[in-house]
Amino acid sequence: MFNPSLLQMMPHMEKLDNLGHSLRGLPQMVIESINKCDVDIRRELFSSILLAGGTASMQQMKERLEKDLMEEAPQAARVKVLASGNAIERRFSVWIGGSILASLGSFQQMWFSKAEYEEHGASYIQRKCP
Repeated sequence: MFNPSLLQMMPHMEKLDNLGHSLRGLPQMVIESINKCDVDIRRELFSSILLAGGTASMQQMKERLEKDLMEEAPQAARVKVLASGNAIERRFSVWIGGSILASLGSFQQMWFSKAEYEEHGASYIQRKCP
């Protein structure tokens, strides 16, 4: 059981009170991410939000995120959150997608070593992955 009095005994807990204004929930982060994209594709992005990974398996996650996004997204946006019906598939979809991507010959041309990165710096990423 959760016992709030235990939190009061933890050192430095008062510092967490100051974080409240800077913390954002998942709906806010999704909207912020979409708003950083080109205005011409935002409508499409709002209508194809894909939940993946272990956290996506939480009960009612899809429904809750969709509801919260509908409340906070621009009215013109048609919000649609997608998730596999299979919890195992949702949990491992990120790994499966990464393994498929890594097996593509075209993706292997984009790889570079730590030594190459250290030699050329961050701009090397732009040259290798235009």
